[in-house]
Amino acid sequence: MRSRKMVLSLVLIMTLIILLAAGCGKAPSTEEKNGESETNNAAKPETADEKMKLHFWTFYPEQTKIDGYYMNALKEKFNFDAEFYVASPDTSKEKLNLSIASGDTPDWWKGLNYQEYDKLIEQDVVAEIKLEDLQQYAPKYLAFLQKVLGDDPFQYLRRDGKIYGLPGVWDLAPTGKVVGFRQDWLSKVGIAKTPETIEEMEDALTKFRHDDPDGNGNKDTYGVTGTAADINGLFDFVFGAYGVYPGAFTEENGTVVRGEIMPGAKEALTVLNRWYKNELIDPEFIVNKDSNVQDKMIQEKAGAVSSYWFGLAPDGVFCCNDIYTNLHKNNPNAGFAMIPGPKGPEGKFGMVQGNALFGVDIMFGKQLEKDHDKMIKYLQVFEYTSFDLEAIIARTYGEEGKTFKKTADGNYEFIPPYDDQKERWKYGFDGAYSVPGGWNDDFNEELAAFNTKDKSLLPMRNELIHMGKGKYDILGPIVKPVFNDHKERLDKLTMQTFLDMITGKKPVSDFDNYVAEWREMGGDKVMAEAQQAYEELMAQ
Repeated sequence: MRSRKMVLSLVLIMTLIILLAAGCGKAPSTEEKNGESETNNAAKPETADEKMKLHFWTFYPEQTKIDGYYMNALKEKFNFDAEFYVASPDTSKEKLNLSIASGDTPDWWKGLNYQEYDKLIEQDVVAEIKLEDLQQYAPKYLAFLQKVLGDDPFQYLRRDGKIYGLPGVWDLAPTGKVVGFRQDWLSKVGIAKTPETIEEMEDALTKFRHDDPDGNGNKDTYGVTGTAADINGLFDFVFGAYGVYPGAFTEENGTVVRGEIMPGAKEALTVLNRWYKNELIDPEFIVNKDSNVQDKMIQEKAGAVSSYWFGLAPDGVFCCNDIYTNLHKNNPNAGFAMIPGPKGPEGKFGMVQGNALFGVDIMFGKQLEKDHDKMIKYLQVFEYTSFDLEAIIARTYGEEGKTFKKTADGNYEFIPPYDDQKERWKYGFDGAYSVPGGWNDDFNEELAAFNTKDKSLLPMRNELIHMGKGKYDILGPIVKPVFNDHKERLDKLTMQTFLDMITGKKPVSDFDNYVAEWREMGGDKVMAEAQQAYEELMAQ
């Protein structure tokens, strides 16, 4: 009898220890809100023997560990087991198609275009995603989509009234591009105010060309550089000053238009022809690629450029400030003043921006329609890993006190040996974890502060992140067979005509003849298709 009591006591003690260990683990803790867990809407937790198994994609298995710190933190927090789908960026679609063909459809996958999306829906291998599930289990994600895409963020993905995919979104795309002027050059040539109009910009470019802004005594600088790699990147800020956006389907009063054939394009070409004739434009713009444009700004060959704002921003504001960083190494006094584009005679301005909706981010396998609890679990994990700072810190820096420590200025510092990336991978964080961890809300103040290394630059970041203005292709997400058949010929005609007019090989007065040829070459059919696609989209 006594031995039975002792056994019972030991069992109770061990149970208590296990419960205490679970409550004191190093995984990120669940925040409580109004006395309830934020994950209180999840399916009821399984017992240890009944944990559901979730699968996550890894394209770089050498960087990721299924039993490392980050994945273990997630498994403990959400009570699941996990395995990786191993592929590479080049083989992931092939692996997906082979798995579906063999009847072993993955739980989920990501990164498809709209044609692939429709094909899988037709194959009936995709689960419907209920809006009410997103409202209940991924509210931060849904709010993010609505903030970026509008009240109906699934407009482009809805088929027969149903949602089969979650949008792929880059929230910076519609406001990312700006015009940058060398601030130090403006001062050197006696311009105190950042140019705001076409006339003021032309004056600045003229002085950049003739007034030796780099101080080397040679006439070897140009006002502006650029590229003719595609139509919508061809000095689009000048076209925006006249209210047109070449290379994109945009809308005016219910009618779909293309900027390259609108009267405002003729006015923009007149300006660009004058600038080229007066040597304000880098003459190599015709053959420049994006990398050449970047190199010329770094080598101080031009004083103005069209770029994403973060490429021109000082160190510590955001990622990817490649032009500024490399330029600043050679010239510590260099910097940029930025505008959303010069204003034209009617006050219009802007650039061809990107559509925030770039594809289909997440789709779920059909089998999850019958395993609703698993879909819910995925949604909760996906949301947590993308929008909760706790999760982002765990993925990026690992375990506080073990792999990193906080610094006095609010940043994070790796503790040796975890200042070595390979050591971080071995511990199980800072790798390419696709969980998915990719729904980046760049306008979230808390996450913005985390991503801004120099906290004193937060006000600058908050200003720059909203600076870009203009329009983007509203029909980019829609399959357009007629346009696809004619695009190459029409784009070639437009590019050659515009280059000839800018460089003076062809008079700008021939613009109307170009428009007529564009329409006869199939442009009218393209515009009819575009208008019908737009009206069908609006009718959904």
